[in-house]
Amino acid sequence: MQEAIILLALLGAMSGGEALHLILLPATGNVAENSPPGTSVHKFSVKLSASLSPVIPGFPQIVNSNPLTEAFRVNWLSGTYFEVVTTGMEQLDFETGPNIFDLQIYVKDEVGVTDLQVLTVQVTDVNEPPQFQGNLAEARHECTQSWRN
Repeated sequence: MQEAIILLALLGAMSGGEALHLILLPATGNVAENSPPGTSVHKFSVKLSASLSPVIPGFPQIVNSNPLTEAFRVNWLSGTYFEVVTTGMEQLDFETGPNIFDLQIYVKDEVGVTDLQVLTVQVTDVNEPPQFQGNLAEARHECTQSWRN
């Protein structure tokens, strides 16, 4: 028993204590506007604390974002590897929506050790064909219809 305690103390000293760490965060990720749901924005991993206690199911998670949105979520890949992806619940539009999101990613293990880091997501512009509104859209539609006939 004493050997196990000494081993845990040595592991704690080598890993910098009880700390649980989000690896490759903080960071900045880019995503093209109008990306489909499930588009990968950023991959990261978790370095377990000295206790080697596993991450609680459902973590890491985005605890809030600025601006407040449900456009992103954290997916588990394998082991201690995760990625932030788009959800499709909100359209990411460079011209009309926010272009930068600060996502606070929070992780907690089964003994209660936590870490919180920020992922900044930048929405990038995509060259899109023009979208006409109102009378212009109707006039364009009429011209297209008469040309086809």
